[in-house]
Amino acid sequence: MKRNTRLAKSAVSALFALQALLAMFFLVSCSDNKVAGGNSSEVGSPELMGTLAFMDGSQVSAKVASYARVYCVPADYDPAKEDSTSYYTTTADSMGHFAFDNLPEGVYNLEAFYEVPDGKSFALRESGLKIATDSVQSVDLEMNQSRDIKVYLPESKDSLASVSIVGSTYKATAIIAEDDVGAYAIFTNVPASYYDSVQVSTSEGSNSIKAVYVGGPEAVPTLFYDESVRTLEIPLNTAATGIDLHDTIEGFPLFVRLSDLNADDRESLVKNISALKVYLEPASDWTTFKVVYDKDSVLTGLWVRLSTLYPQRETQKLVFAWKAGAAEVPGAADPFSYTDGFVVAWNFDETEFSDSTVMTSGDNPFKGRVTDVSTGDGIIGGAFVFNGKSSVIEVLESADYSGFALKDTSSFTATFWVNVEDTSTSRFIWGKSESEYHFKYQAGDSDRSSWMFKELDESDLDHWYEASIAIAPEVDYKQWVHFTVVKSGDSTAIYRNGKLEDVLISRNNTDDKRTSDGPFVIGARKQSSGRVDRVFKGSLDELYFMNKAKGSEWARLIYLNQKPTGYWPK
Repeated sequence: MKRNTRLAKSAVSALFALQALLAMFFLVSCSDNKVAGGNSSEVGSPELMGTLAFMDGSQVSAKVASYARVYCVPADYDPAKEDSTSYYTTTADSMGHFAFDNLPEGVYNLEAFYEVPDGKSFALRESGLKIATDSVQSVDLEMNQSRDIKVYLPESKDSLASVSIVGSTYKATAIIAEDDVGAYAIFTNVPASYYDSVQVSTSEGSNSIKAVYVGGPEAVPTLFYDESVRTLEIPLNTAATGIDLHDTIEGFPLFVRLSDLNADDRESLVKNISALKVYLEPASDWTTFKVVYDKDSVLTGLWVRLSTLYPQRETQKLVFAWKAGAAEVPGAADPFSYTDGFVVAWNFDETEFSDSTVMTSGDNPFKGRVTDVSTGDGIIGGAFVFNGKSSVIEVLESADYSGFALKDTSSFTATFWVNVEDTSTSRFIWGKSESEYHFKYQAGDSDRSSWMFKELDESDLDHWYEASIAIAPEVDYKQWVHFTVVKSGDSTAIYRNGKLEDVLISRNNTDDKRTSDGPFVIGARKQSSGRVDRVFKGSLDELYFMNKAKGSEWARLIYLNQKPTGYWPK
């Protein structure tokens, strides 16, 4: 059966106006390649639809890709063996909107191609779109400029070579040339994307190049055929059969445990960690990661930055690729970057404190002045242990740093793991002095003890507000508990082990400015007099402070990824 379809054009003016409004909305707010919903189709009830735009470098805003060619390709489609009757095609309308209807169930890759009058070509490949009965997928996408790739070949007597990519319509032939490195062929107009493999063929046979990323605005990507490259996939199923994610999550630090890998893969990866590249599929490029060692200096896992985690996507994945003896991969930014909103991130993995200080991860080089803190086993790597008497970490640079300031309109997120060893008295976990804000364990009767976030408006001592969770001490005694505190304007939410426990609205109505000149302190309360008390007794791990109010899905995902058992992904 020939599967090509065509998108009918509607002459109804109301629908045309609606399309224009939808396209305008996309150009303003959907240029970040997010999955979006709510678009209308011109006809019928399509199972895959969306809007295409492109950036040609001449304008700040995107332009509609009018009449772009669009292909819906089965994920296992092999252009070397199948023809155009095995995939679906349509043409976007004048507003860049496209739609496919009556698609069979399956997993598809979406491709689009567009040319502008000056000869530039734009292309995209969005992978892993699952079509199910009675479902609707809506994707608004920005097309990147297509790329050339330079492929070095095994020794060949041929003058021509061909390339094909499984799961893509791309197939091309190029002349073989030679340089000081060897024989090569340059293939043009390749969609910028990650590919599991690229098939390179001559009359003498076909070779596969694994873990290929095509993209980047600088040099032409250069690929070498090499059977020694190893790859490993980590599934990131966000559909109902996985973690059932409903929001797009950006800049998420994911922890991957090496103990989940088979012994052979783990040994090879650890041995060649300096040459490791990590890709997020669908990818914008290879992504950043940070290695984690245990107290015996054994590599136990990787922090990986997920640039964009899509909701309801069964086939999104991480790909690890490495080659024995390869050159070291250039260093990259920390996964806990300020760009993603991390003011600080304390992993608490140190085994000793040089100059009695502890450094943060990420872009801000804050030093925590450490007093009488020891180290122990944590949720991930190590943890810091506080003795309940004199242990404290004070971050002096935070006193006048706006990222730690708190106002009525402030938005921030703090996440951390805590293991309390003493519930006989109130203990402060972290905060910015007694007169600004803090999170603590509030001791009381068995039915009144609570975990509490408390904030004080110094302009009026009557205007405290707090969000607390009433929990009997034995519930959270001597075990790890995860908390996320989210402040958004005058609303504060607390999540415990990924679930929302309480939301409180501030009672403060003053317009007076707050002062925020106290240092951020971990493990105790610091009074305005400089005295430290209410020292925490127990362990603390993975404390992050972000300058953005994260949602419930973020709080749930942090917990699901980091919890000791039954974690995601596995």
